[in-house]
Amino acid sequence: MKKPWIDIFNLSRFQKLNDKEQIELIHRLYDLLNYGFTLSESFEFLIKHIKIKSTLVSQTILSELRNGAHCYQILKILKYPNTVVMLIYFAEMFSDLSESLMYAQDYLARNYKAKQSLIKTVQYPVVLMAVFITMLVILNHTIIPEFHDLYESMDVQISTVQLYLTQIIINLPSIICYFIFMILLIIVIVKILYRKLPIKYKHQFVLTIPILSKIFKLYKTYRIASEFSLFYKNGINLQKIVDIYTHQSDDVFLKYLANEIKIGTQKGYNLSEILTRVSCFEKELISFIKEGEKKGRLDIELKLYSEMILSKIEKYLQFLIKFIQPCIFTLLAFFIVSLYLVIMLPMFDLMQTIK
Repeated sequence: MKKPWIDIFNLSRFQKLNDKEQIELIHRLYDLLNYGFTLSESFEFLIKHIKIKSTLVSQTILSELRNGAHCYQILKILKYPNTVVMLIYFAEMFSDLSESLMYAQDYLARNYKAKQSLIKTVQYPVVLMAVFITMLVILNHTIIPEFHDLYESMDVQISTVQLYLTQIIINLPSIICYFIFMILLIIVIVKILYRKLPIKYKHQFVLTIPILSKIFKLYKTYRIASEFSLFYKNGINLQKIVDIYTHQSDDVFLKYLANEIKIGTQKGYNLSEILTRVSCFEKELISFIKEGEKKGRLDIELKLYSEMILSKIEKYLQFLIKFIQPCIFTLLAFFIVSLYLVIMLPMFDLMQTIK
């Protein structure tokens, strides 16, 4: 893949476009190209009308366009997802940019919708949990100690269950803080170690994590299905695909896949058998490739299958989102009931003592 004339990572500290603006830019770019604008004219027009928060980024894009930058390079500067950047890179290679832009827009729109659903689902219970923890900290330093002193002075016997619940309520804020700290520490350590692993072992590690492995397989399957569909549509054979993947420099996974395909073909395996051995893809992809190889319509079948995978990703994320909210509410309900019991049960015992 041709390197941009700038160091893109020097611009990483600047905010580019949010998800919604990325979708709008792709949509407007598609319209302008269809109206006969050149790529350079299209981006020059869009930069004037779509707000990029850093003038340095805008100036850099204009400079790159004057130097003949490709669409994928501009999208890379704007920090589009690597899946979209690579799709556009391959599309430009085969003069199929217009159709691929709509495909990229659909991908981004579905991701945006899933992300917004997750935020809407989680934000309300998280706010409630934060309010509850704040209230709990206040109660632990005001009301609960007063009740505790009162019960001791009145010689009220607290049951074992009440004692356990009291300890949970008193220590809950500290437990949550320690838990969050430990989770963040584990994430940082795992991330550091993960970066040092070879690509093969990175994938093996991800595939051991239950929910993440499913999402990982779906996204990898979508990528390969959409890219191979584009290749086969333009009459590119497997050997040429290996060469294309090998010579690009932006995606380590594609280099790894190219090497696996190359080794597999040397051993006499067909594509479906090679992808099975890689074990990063859904089993349905293997079936589609087997059928497509027999019928000779692999490009069409893979394109349709990639669209089905997008829907499958969307449904799976919606399922996870629907599962998260009840779990948070159940946990919150348990803590609220526990707080109520910690305060009220000894109160009932106290009333019995007074009688």
